[in-house]
Amino acid sequence: MLETLSNVKITGVVRGNSTQKAHIEGRPSHTLIAKINGESLYHLRDEDVRLCEGKVLYIPEGESYRFEKISEGDSVYCLVNFHADADGASPHLFSPPEPWHVESVFSQMEAAQRRGEPYELLSLFYHLLSLLLRPDNAAPRSAEKSIRLAPALSYLDTHLYDESLSVGVLSALCDISEVTLRGLFAALYGEAPKQYIIRCRMQKARAIIESGEFQSIAEVAYAVGYRDPLYFSRHFKQYYGVSPSKIV
Repeated sequence: MLETLSNVKITGVVRGNSTQKAHIEGRPSHTLIAKINGESLYHLRDEDVRLCEGKVLYIPEGESYRFEKISEGDSVYCLVNFHADADGASPHLFSPPEPWHVESVFSQMEAAQRRGEPYELLSLFYHLLSLLLRPDNAAPRSAEKSIRLAPALSYLDTHLYDESLSVGVLSALCDISEVTLRGLFAALYGEAPKQYIIRCRMQKARAIIESGEFQSIAEVAYAVGYRDPLYFSRHFKQYYGVSPSKIV
């Protein structure tokens, strides 16, 4: 399903208020729809799905379906439309353990789209997939840990590619030690903050390289927050198994 997506091209990120009802015949693109509030009922090929607050629905390209709003008042959604190779894909409802984090990523994608940042948009899309594709049996995240890390998470939303970003900066924002920050972060996300930052930067770097719209590997390194292109190349090879020059 979404684990095997390739050749992704994002066509738009949209936030809006659900219509009362509609019928879609042969959807022109893949879509991920996050319900921010309210509830809608989707009549898909094999089942009816209730899309409510905190849930995310994947509908593949070419799918025909109907939906109707079933809640009172506003029913706000945010969606991303994209083209991709996804053989055998079928509709799927996701229940992410931290819907607030998913909503935050959608908001960042909207902002990246407004700024005309295609590489950042694609990087955020893959981050969204990583949130949705966590194992269903993953342990519930602690609300207390999320609250304690809130200043760092908010800072990461807008400073992920800053050269000055460090674990020390994040721990100071939360008024906790670096050791405590690493422990809380690992408990929430299954990886240390440094690994999280590297992963996001590597995903954006690969998106830039595959686009071909850059002058040098050094330019790519600077775009994702590395002062030293050689240090960037080392991280890239550790993450992907090949040097960035081999992707070009």
